[in-house]
Amino acid sequence: MNELERITREAVHTDEAYLLATVVRVAGSSYRRPGARMLVAGDRWLSGCVSGGCLEGDVMLRGAHRCRDGAVVVTYDSTEESGEPWLGCNGIVDVLMELVPAGGDNDALAFARACFAEERAGTLVTVIGSTVPGVEIGMRLAVGPPCALQRPVPAGPVWDALAAAGTGAPGVHALAGVTVLVEVIAPSPQLFVLGSGHDAAPVVTLARSVGFRVTVVDRVIREPSRFLAAEQRLSTGGDLAGLAAAIDAAASAYVVIMHHQLGADRAAIGVALASRAAYIGVLGPARRTRDLLAELGVPEGARDPRLHAPIGIDLGAETPEQIALAIVAEVQAVMQRAPGSPLRHRARRLHSDVATIVLAAGGSRRLGHAKQLVELGGEPLVRRVTGTAVALHAGPVAVVLGARADDVAGALAALPVALVQNAAWADGMASSIHAGVRWAEATGADALLVVLGDQPLLTTAHLAALRDAWLAGAPIAASQFEDILAAPAIFDRAEWPALLALTGDQGAGKLLRTGPVIAIAWPDGAVDVDTPDDVRALAARPA
Repeated sequence: MNELERITREAVHTDEAYLLATVVRVAGSSYRRPGARMLVAGDRWLSGCVSGGCLEGDVMLRGAHRCRDGAVVVTYDSTEESGEPWLGCNGIVDVLMELVPAGGDNDALAFARACFAEERAGTLVTVIGSTVPGVEIGMRLAVGPPCALQRPVPAGPVWDALAAAGTGAPGVHALAGVTVLVEVIAPSPQLFVLGSGHDAAPVVTLARSVGFRVTVVDRVIREPSRFLAAEQRLSTGGDLAGLAAAIDAAASAYVVIMHHQLGADRAAIGVALASRAAYIGVLGPARRTRDLLAELGVPEGARDPRLHAPIGIDLGAETPEQIALAIVAEVQAVMQRAPGSPLRHRARRLHSDVATIVLAAGGSRRLGHAKQLVELGGEPLVRRVTGTAVALHAGPVAVVLGARADDVAGALAALPVALVQNAAWADGMASSIHAGVRWAEATGADALLVVLGDQPLLTTAHLAALRDAWLAGAPIAASQFEDILAAPAIFDRAEWPALLALTGDQGAGKLLRTGPVIAIAWPDGAVDVDTPDDVRALAARPA
């Protein structure tokens, strides 16, 4: 289970008053990000943390005293010489502190339990600053599974503003006289370990310790005592229908296949490929997996990008415990869209945010109707592209609107994105880029990823490659296809003035041709939607 799930369980089981501390805003260097929580009862730590050790002592010793009269946000500042000498992160951390009486409950934890129970993500909006009478720090609004809040934001203009924020991008937002933290509360990811040999046990133990709920699956689990760390143990008797249903019922599912039996692995691969699993790892040589895929009728050139074989990150692993570390490290990297490379190879700070803008303001003159709303598999193009950007989890995402703004906004319903209106969209693409840069400046992001709303073959993996090039030090990284450098492209904050200097219908092409650019190959970038012929050609492509 993830950290928040542990905290909710500890809070339910404690029979005394407790303090809940939540990181709500950070600036500069910080060990934890907004949403990190810590639970304290009396002078005892129960679960979670809000830093790498700098703040926990003060929270435990003085936290309850600080919020004895009500919820309060405490600022820890280690950027000033006069600051506390034991703060070593060189950053500013705002921590919301709430005291809950014995037998009471906290709205954030109650809503989290509702999300976990329904295996469904929700959005929590928490007031962390207010100048509005009647709207106090710690009041909340929840969007998602039903949950009766004890301290809800009262009905009125502030509630309306917060409800709108709850359907947009996560982060800290100032609106209607209040400052709020918008955060997504998601169930723990689920790892399905298919196989119950001796080498599966350390995978289960390690995955559980880093936040996965784990289910062990085999035809017969002969030694269930080795898998006490697993949430569930499923003996299938050879019938994998229950496994398929369990994978698809999970909010986020990851599959590790390690039966050491060809027939069992072949059947498991078939079930996993047909499921919603985000990751499918297969133990054993690559050739063995290729042969199993061929037996399943999967062509050599049609390999699913979710499939990882051989499984794991190259750590030089030999023992079962070392192999488990390599496997769980790869699953964690895939889940976080991280490169899995040494941190010393990064040129940017550890918690660098990338703001992403999806340009969807154009009038589609060549197509004759809004290309943003062209449907692919029943999904509007703009929603498909924006969802791909959201899945990167690199930072806030916004869509720049112009022509048919209301219709395009409707196509984005329930996606956690900001909507940026560009009243000057008819002046050309430069105006949309300007609007996106100004929005990104307000988020405090370190880089801006510019995505076009009409590239249907966009993948999160390609966006991650652009982000990783920037993390490694590239001031600009752009997509390359047919000897063209184009968007998607990422721009370091130092390059934003050049984006603001663009005029008319001028995109970033000139800047990409003349600036210090790292090119990331992406042949599929040549496919876009500009004309009726493009739409017909796209519809004729294999799924």
